[in-house]
Amino acid sequence: MTNLEKKLVALIFVVLLVGLGGGYGLGFAISQHQISMLRTEYNSAKAKYDELTVDYADLNETYRELQTDYAQLQSNYTDLNSEYGALNETYQSLLFNYTSLDEEHQVLIIEYNKLNESYNILIINYTTLQEDYDDLSSEYQILFSDYNALVKAFNEPLSYEVIPTTYELELWLEEDETDKIWYEDPSFVCGDFAVMLSQHAKLEHWDMGVVGVFGYDENYESYDHAFNAIVCTEGLVYIEPQTDDFWWYTDHEEISEGIWWEFPEVGNVYVEDYIVILLYD
Repeated sequence: MTNLEKKLVALIFVVLLVGLGGGYGLGFAISQHQISMLRTEYNSAKAKYDELTVDYADLNETYRELQTDYAQLQSNYTDLNSEYGALNETYQSLLFNYTSLDEEHQVLIIEYNKLNESYNILIINYTTLQEDYDDLSSEYQILFSDYNALVKAFNEPLSYEVIPTTYELELWLEEDETDKIWYEDPSFVCGDFAVMLSQHAKLEHWDMGVVGVFGYDENYESYDHAFNAIVCTEGLVYIEPQTDDFWWYTDHEEISEGIWWEFPEVGNVYVEDYIVILLYD
């Protein structure tokens, strides 16, 4: 029997003793009705007691279950707290790694932007170089074609001859670029200019020769020079290959030795020797 049950029995017992003592003291003055009421109250108290006993037992069972659940929850909490600590440690490590990687990423972005800028510059330079290469390749093809033609002209005689007019000669000289070559002594001098121009003329099937004069000018300074000669429809014409100047003398006569002759940009020259270096017809 529990303490609660013992207290309830003692309480009922005291109530009965008091009732009985009072009844005897009053000479059995308590009526039958009062006894009936006490029994009713006792039965009511007994019923409440039984109900409380059942409730207590239920509460006690619920308490034990709650204790068990609490113990389980406490165990789960301990496990979860341990896992939280491990996860937090992992998170801190990942956060540190992320921060390091983010810093490296920012550095890589800067380097990438620099490389991309350099790449764009290289693309521009490459495009420019490609255009220059294409231009040079085109010029090379033209020069190579001209070179082959000059080789053929130098090594083979004219298959047929065309005699130009002085007007055609003038137009051709404007197009020809022999005069654009830089004079350099001794690698490329007057004789080289004259031979070059005669070979270019050969591509037009013109028979252009090279001549040389030796003498002195009006100041009696030595004058030695090579230039070109060609017979046009009008007659013999002389050409200065370095300037594209061309001229002829009275009746298109040929230069002879022992007299004075006028030359463009030079003036009068006394010709001691006149040499036909490359024949013209």
